[in-house]
Amino acid sequence: MKSYLKYNWPSILWAAFILVICLMPGSNVPKIRIPHFDKVVHVSIYMILGFVTYYGWTRQRQYILLHAKTVMKVILVLTTYGLLIEVLQGTLTADRSFDLWDALANSVGAVAGTYVGKLVFKEPYYKES
Repeated sequence: MKSYLKYNWPSILWAAFILVICLMPGSNVPKIRIPHFDKVVHVSIYMILGFVTYYGWTRQRQYILLHAKTVMKVILVLTTYGLLIEVLQGTLTADRSFDLWDALANSVGAVAGTYVGKLVFKEPYYKES
């Protein structure tokens, strides 16, 4: 677990941050009058999450199964996470709702961040199959 946490604490903290801000009451979220700005925010925060998750999963040595098909696994997990948060917004908050377009923006960000991570970290500690 030590190796996993050593490389994955940024992704764990960022995922927790996303959960907290997405479950905050809507009245606490600043209103920005730029069209589709909220989608840019969704893409951006999940892009960061994809990037740090890819890095952590490829560098840790605790769970070697994370080294095979890492890109696909990160994208699947983060897309599911983004969808789950949207469902939680629709069920646990009084003034926020499920938004399929937000879930799509989350997925786009996760895909982009994961592939940027793959490009940046060209020499992983394993051979991706």
